Amino acid sequence: DDDESAQASSRHEPSIGRRGGCTRRAADEEPHTRTAMPPETAPDDDESALLSRIDDLRIVSIRPLMPAACLIEELADASVVETIRGARGALSAITRGTDQRLAVVIGPAAAHDPAAVLEFARRLVPVQQRLGGELLLVVRVFLDEPGGGAGRWSGAMYDPGLDGSFQLNRGFRQARQLLVDIARLGLPAGCLYLDSISPQFIADLVSWSAVGASTAASALHRELASGLSTPVGFQGGASSADAAVDAVRSAASGHAFLSVSKQGVAGIVQTTGNRDGHLVLPAASAAEAEEAACGALAALGLPARAMVDCGYGAGC
Repeated sequence: DDDESAQASSRHEPSIGRRGGCTRRAADEEPHTRTAMPPETAPDDDESALLSRIDDLRIVSIRPLMPAACLIEELADASVVETIRGARGALSAITRGTDQRLAVVIGPAAAHDPAAVLEFARRLVPVQQRLGGELLLVVRVFLDEPGGGAGRWSGAMYDPGLDGSFQLNRGFRQARQLLVDIARLGLPAGCLYLDSISPQFIADLVSWSAVGASTAASALHRELASGLSTPVGFQGGASSADAAVDAVRSAASGHAFLSVSKQGVAGIVQTTGNRDGHLVLPAASAAEAEEAACGALAALGLPARAMVDCGYGAGC
């Protein structure tokens, strides 16, 4: 049951097997592991209470997150592996210019209704079959909302209930099920990443990844992209593609950064670098920006390829 609560106590925590699997199903979150006492009521002789006067003063709660390994074990399908591998290889070839087809990432800007997204994907199947010699269709499944927070919806993974309850365990399960269902149709999926932890839950089902214009300059997102198993599109800004060009350059090199493993253990992630990075340019400025941006990438010995973003009222 998706409403079953995961407990913070060791008695209820899912146990991780030697291969990273779980011996029981991890479920949804239960409010947090500890609540700090109000500083004004904390006894002076209690050390933890004294620490609460200076620690986590603006934290409301910390809730347990299921390990990604548990969800992957629960929602896995070996029959989709070749679809994903084949799409990644084709997208890499398109990025490098050895496959002359156009990659078309198409779908809703936010996957708030999984049933509607899956129906959209079903309708793309005959289109891909008809136009597969010229186009490679990728279903856009954006599960994070870049404009989230501050009273705005944070995306299907973070707030699947669309009500500010932030049931992330439910959101990850719902997102993974949607990606499995799309892959079963024989179609690849593309996702936008806002952090370095959520990819552990879904990245094995993704064929194309995106980093938005607001995060293209972020060192963390460039580091993340350097280790992703997919081609990555870095979105250029409305006035300049410089940050996206530099992000492609940076992601092509190896990095080391902090994240968590699929078992939920904090660790140091070391990457090889990803040379399948490319630009995603707004349609309004693509004509002006493409030549200079792609020229800069070519000078660095990187694929000088760009995707044009025709969404968000771009008039394309």
